[in-house]
Amino acid sequence: MDIIATVVIVVVAAVFCHCFTFDREIQRQQNNMMFSTIIDLILVALAVISIYLLLQWYLRTLTVTEFNQKYVLVTGCDTGFGYLLAKQLDVLGFNVFATCLTKEAISGLHAICTKRLEAFLMDVTKKEDIEKVEKFVRSRLPKNTGLWALVNNAGVMSTLLFPDCYSRKHYTEVMDVNVYGMIDVTTAFLPLLRMSKGRIVNVSSVLGKFTPPIFVPYCISKHAVEAYSNGLRCSLKLQNITVHIIEPGCFMTNLTSYDIIENRSRQDFAAASTDVQQFYGNKFFESYQVLVMIKQHPVQHSQVIRDMLKRKPLRQSSCSLYFLKNQKVSTFK
Repeated sequence: MDIIATVVIVVVAAVFCHCFTFDREIQRQQNNMMFSTIIDLILVALAVISIYLLLQWYLRTLTVTEFNQKYVLVTGCDTGFGYLLAKQLDVLGFNVFATCLTKEAISGLHAICTKRLEAFLMDVTKKEDIEKVEKFVRSRLPKNTGLWALVNNAGVMSTLLFPDCYSRKHYTEVMDVNVYGMIDVTTAFLPLLRMSKGRIVNVSSVLGKFTPPIFVPYCISKHAVEAYSNGLRCSLKLQNITVHIIEPGCFMTNLTSYDIIENRSRQDFAAASTDVQQFYGNKFFESYQVLVMIKQHPVQHSQVIRDMLKRKPLRQSSCSLYFLKNQKVSTFK
């Protein structure tokens, strides 16, 4: 559709240019300078739009080749996006380093993937784990070969309560994984990314753009991911390393498991102060409109994986593509 739109815009622009050139002298003779100025602005706008669409079309035609010579590290591959991405990269022929939190997840990946995929334990909140994995990855890379890509996918979601129900622990446990863990992993693997002029893909969220009240700790962490990625992109541009952001909407993964989040939230609400419990009362959990929506309208998160592999923008927000496809924004109110 992009190329069709581009062709249409270019043709329209050409027609306007022709008509404008033909009539320009007459217009000037009639002292219709205002009309001439408006036409000028329209032509400039059409030219800019045409160039933009052509550039977008060109970027989407670029393809990656020689998969078997490229090495990718993906964090958080136990389930969800990380698990699916690691599998798909292996199918395409990439050499994949997949980090997991459990031995069961490692065994599961090794059972269904080729020998191109190597899975191992790594907790992104533990620097000793990160250092150990960095040495392992470096030992597995061919001489003078670096990482082609780092995908920071590991993440957690806190219990869902209103801001005055949260303790400091709720914030730190999310920030440790979603932000500080991501930063530590990125810093550790930057030397290997420099070697191959690679790319960093940080999995953020549409909740890194706005903040529903029951998602505050998670939203803070994803806003931080956005800020870190934007600053890092400017810094690493001089080193020929690109930084990209993926912003999924709400998908049915272990991170958003309705039963797990609801049970934990009820436990934490019960542990809140008496004043808080009395203020919100038994109707507190009726505010879980988002979770109810997820439970009733699950979207296949494999769609995000396809976009991760096929699309090539600096940032890809899937809010409009998936989460809001059949829902109203008011769902978050």
